[in-house]
Amino acid sequence: MTYDELIDNVLSYTVRDDVPVSTMIRIAEASLRPITKHYLSEKVVTLPVVDGFAELPSDFLEMRAITGTSGITYKPISPTNADVREGEVGYYRVGDEVSFVAAATGQLEAEVQLAYWYSFPALSSTQSNWLFARYPSVYLRAVLRESYRWLKDPESAAIEDAALKEELGILGEDNRRGLQTGTIYWREPTWQ
Repeated sequence: MTYDELIDNVLSYTVRDDVPVSTMIRIAEASLRPITKHYLSEKVVTLPVVDGFAELPSDFLEMRAITGTSGITYKPISPTNADVREGEVGYYRVGDEVSFVAAATGQLEAEVQLAYWYSFPALSSTQSNWLFARYPSVYLRAVLRESYRWLKDPESAAIEDAALKEELGILGEDNRRGLQTGTIYWREPTWQ
């Protein structure tokens, strides 16, 4: 499906030509961005650490892992209970930054690697994104839901909301399967 086909489909489903579809796309994207986490939306970037802080990327959605280059273990900690031992660096999020806490001075590295899930970029007639390319039905259902809300048709909006939840379930199942790596060993359970 292309961007223009998405617009045509929304207009054909709603049987109205006055629906501001591009606005509905933006509203649908805003509701999907914080909940759409998928293995296709993973990135790894290098962040400079300045005065114990590193600024998160603008497309940051959720942290997966932080690693360094010197063999130090990075672990998430609570800002109120920083239990960090020698050879470890703790980290926690503060707004749009990550704060690092080391057991000993001089242990913080100048750069860290951040693996994270990023929010998908806006869809346009000239640019696509992984969600639309792989799951156009998620976009269609989300845009239809917003269009029916705009049209003040609660019954159709509820139907599209249910359909969107089904599509998001399929997306979630694909993500679960995509994140399974390595050999799975089965063994007899032991009861003691």
